[in-house]
Amino acid sequence: MQVCVVIGVTQMLLWAVWACRSCHPARFKLLTVVFGASLAMLLEIYDFPPLWGILDAHAIWHATTVPITYLWWSFIKDDAKFRTKLLISKTEATKANKSRKSQ
Repeated sequence: MQVCVVIGVTQMLLWAVWACRSCHPARFKLLTVVFGASLAMLLEIYDFPPLWGILDAHAIWHATTVPITYLWWSFIKDDAKFRTKLLISKTEATKANKSRKSQ
């Protein structure tokens, strides 16, 4: 459990540092995922007995993973679009430079 917690915290810190240092247009989604996943991780670590005999920390953790996963994949989609746009603009710039040199 301790190894998993250390790896999880390390991963969250790395994503948070990357998001804060980058100029990515969807970095706020990523920071929200990092913050939400960190809070969800606390539910796994600090388990509590069921409330009303139904909701315990593990059940709430499962419920929180649904919106976090949706937001994570939304970030992944935005990142793919952003990276593709950068690659296309680089390719077009390279083609423009080659055509200027050949003239």
